[in-house]
Amino acid sequence: MRGMNVCNFRRHKFIILRCSNDDLKCGGLADRLKALPFLIAAAAYSNRIFLIRWERPTKLEEFLIPNEINWSMPDWFYEETNSFQSDSTFIPAAKMMIKAVKRHQRVVVIETLIQDFYGGSRFYEKLDCQLDDNKEFDHELAKKLSDMHGWSSYELISRDLFNTLFLPSPPVAKIVKEKMKSSNLIPGEYSASQYRAFYAIENRKYKRDEVELISKTKNAINCASQTLPGAPVFFTSDSHTSVIYARKYAEEFNRQIAVFDDGKEALHLDKKVQWKSGNVSDFYPTFVDLLIMAEAKCMSHGVGGFGRFANILSIDPRCVISHDSSRVKKIRNCKWYNKGDIVGNE
Repeated sequence: MRGMNVCNFRRHKFIILRCSNDDLKCGGLADRLKALPFLIAAAAYSNRIFLIRWERPTKLEEFLIPNEINWSMPDWFYEETNSFQSDSTFIPAAKMMIKAVKRHQRVVVIETLIQDFYGGSRFYEKLDCQLDDNKEFDHELAKKLSDMHGWSSYELISRDLFNTLFLPSPPVAKIVKEKMKSSNLIPGEYSASQYRAFYAIENRKYKRDEVELISKTKNAINCASQTLPGAPVFFTSDSHTSVIYARKYAEEFNRQIAVFDDGKEALHLDKKVQWKSGNVSDFYPTFVDLLIMAEAKCMSHGVGGFGRFANILSIDPRCVISHDSSRVKKIRNCKWYNKGDIVGNE
């Protein structure tokens, strides 16, 4: 990136992970970033520079800044990519990206936005084997695991890759430090519990009544306690009702449960209608929660990709349990029942 400018950038080739104002859907934080291993491998395979271009809700640099690799897209490059025609192409899927890096070798810019439950891990495995002469692609295992093939590799590399790419921006880093200190959370010595109450119904929250929210909050916390008995639990949710109840639950049963009550529910990155103030700080809690969950030893997560993404960034991705999953045929949920209700393990 050093020395590159508006006059000479065409001497290089790029893969750009984007969320532009023109894209109808970019997804949440996990949807946007969990394909990073695949995209870095695709950039290495095709000898391209990897960059990240976010325009919605704002630039990623407001929340995460480059660490050891400068993925930040220069301001002048935004306008240049908007004016590209024959020199650029947009590839919306990991399977298509595999073909694109071979077929479009002369194209200056390949932009992509991958919405994939497993973050393109299946195709990462193919590229990794092509980049590493000591690895051989296991076709039988790939056929057996299907889209899950390569997810175990993501569990091994995602934390180191994320920390190589990113540092929290100064305001986010300050909040993370203050929250962990005030709650006595020591990296690797607590479990994290994430309850996504309004998955796919962010604009219809009335569908979740208080009884359900409270019951699933108890369940999420107790399942986290099962993964690391006796340790503190960091609980986070997109439901303010759940966050408030988690604090009451801790007080009532003398449990070590860390919750951060900011007085309002977390904003989804891709739900414009929810963002009224225009202040980018409204999205800080999403990144703070992710970074604190990533320092947990064990994880209890619910539906959606946010908790699963935090899990593969965590200290021990294999120390995990699902308390609420829509993929019940593949994942067995943790449940704590007693007389028709979910109760604590006090």
